[in-house]
Amino acid sequence: MDLQILEATTDADLERVLAVRNSMERPLSLAGLRAERSSAVASLDLIADRHGTDIGAGSVAWGPIGAAAANAFIFAWVLPEHRRTGIGGRLLDRLTAFARSRGIERMTTLIYAAETDAIDFIRDRGLEIDGGGQLGYLDLTTAPGVAPNPIDGVTVVSLADRPDLVRELYALQMLVHPEIPMIANEPLPSFETWLTAGPRDPGYVPGLTLLALEGDRLIGGIQLYDNADAVVFIGMTSVHPDARRRGIARLLKLELARRARAAGMRGIETYNDGTNERIRGLNESIGYVYDPPYVALRGPLPGPSETDPSREIQLP
Repeated sequence: MDLQILEATTDADLERVLAVRNSMERPLSLAGLRAERSSAVASLDLIADRHGTDIGAGSVAWGPIGAAAANAFIFAWVLPEHRRTGIGGRLLDRLTAFARSRGIERMTTLIYAAETDAIDFIRDRGLEIDGGGQLGYLDLTTAPGVAPNPIDGVTVVSLADRPDLVRELYALQMLVHPEIPMIANEPLPSFETWLTAGPRDPGYVPGLTLLALEGDRLIGGIQLYDNADAVVFIGMTSVHPDARRRGIARLLKLELARRARAAGMRGIETYNDGTNERIRGLNESIGYVYDPPYVALRGPLPGPSETDPSREIQLP
């Protein structure tokens, strides 16, 4: 088929990867891609080229927590008119080989729930459905500014104001870690690994990472990362189990929107685990709008493709 699988090594190459990706996903800029990978341990991006036309692309990347868990996120995209010809399998083979050569043992991918053929193809490669979720976006340029209602005895500060609370924030996140299906089966990261993926990440935003304090006790936190283009991403929202149902999460979300808008941000992104209807409902009440749902698939890195090319489907 005169197909070439090329490594993306320049900015121009990455723009080609993004052009294919963005035809099927929420648009991502080159600056946004760099922001997503600000703490990446390793990554590889591929272009599927036929006669000078880009018909597919793929990526694999992992950060400090993924390295500790030997798990990478892998995605491939093939333009609709070029599917079922083995292109997705060839991209996946290159991406998994790269990950395996660097000690990665498992992979995670996200596929839109409506793409049932794609889900079946990945399950044929040995991965299993393991939850899912949705990307949400709050447009700060149009969403109404809602002042958070104060909660008696609770104050909100940023991690920039109280860097001494970094260990308490880690402890709070490790406490709620098992409750989040997307990461519940992953090992708890060490404090040093968490620091590298969090407060030491070049994209971490301590000024918008907010902490809810009751007296001197940390009872809630919300971590923020710079996603470029005046957009920030919520890494994780945590509320201590014995402080729930008091409006702590709402207080943090509304205060975040207020501070982010004041800082000149135009939007906030988040990923909502599919089973967490309470947080989704809270976000929607504030003005977040959600993309179509993803299915998460996880499993050991598959070996070289032996799938019939006629059944080949892209990973959305």
